[in-house]
Amino acid sequence: MTTFQKYTIHGSTIFGIATILLGIIMLFTFPISADLSEGFRTPIIAFEFAKIETDLSFLSGSGELNKLNREKMDAGHFWDMGFPFAYGGFIVLMLLQITKGGHRFVWLGILFAVSIIPFDINENLILLEITKALGNSASIEVLLLELHMATWFKWGALGASIAVLAAGFAVSKEYLSAVVSLLAVSSIAVCWASSSEPSIAEVMSALIFLFFLILSIKACIQSWALIRQQQSSWTA
Repeated sequence: MTTFQKYTIHGSTIFGIATILLGIIMLFTFPISADLSEGFRTPIIAFEFAKIETDLSFLSGSGELNKLNREKMDAGHFWDMGFPFAYGGFIVLMLLQITKGGHRFVWLGILFAVSIIPFDINENLILLEITKALGNSASIEVLLLELHMATWFKWGALGASIAVLAAGFAVSKEYLSAVVSLLAVSSIAVCWASSSEPSIAEVMSALIFLFFLILSIKACIQSWALIRQQQSSWTA
């Protein structure tokens, strides 16, 4: 195993752990529950996939709870500005591990993974504009159209990068990782085909979390095995 390959394994562990930790922080920073439109269970997914103003009734108005929900959303998006660097970097490093087999198509996945970062940040900026507009009782009709485009640019880039990763795992005969990746990208495709149907968006979110959790655990195991191997070589 080359030094580069070792660095990508250790790097993916660091970025994987960062992804999970930031995900947990945001989980408890964003509103945990609210009076949401039918089909939605989590406020952040309801926000990302809102289609009409009434979908965001839990964020609009001057009530104390509505103000608190807006504050929590803005606080969550503060952390979310760093989140795409963590999970996008994780996917890049996982893809770089597959390049050792000479599979050039993987570089296309790396391009998609890098593009996640500006797309996600752009989405966050629009979400922040929406909470500001809701706080001022301003119209958000145009912003919702912008949000729809921004959200699907982000999810599209994520889905494309995971699709390449799934193919890379398959040709590398890492079948469990390939199946996990395929489930994740399929959920994104189904959500898009359903026009962001709320219950499907929630399932997609859960499967994406499972994807990152399983592959982060895999990265940790690989990194630990390398450390143990290195320690054994020192004592031999």
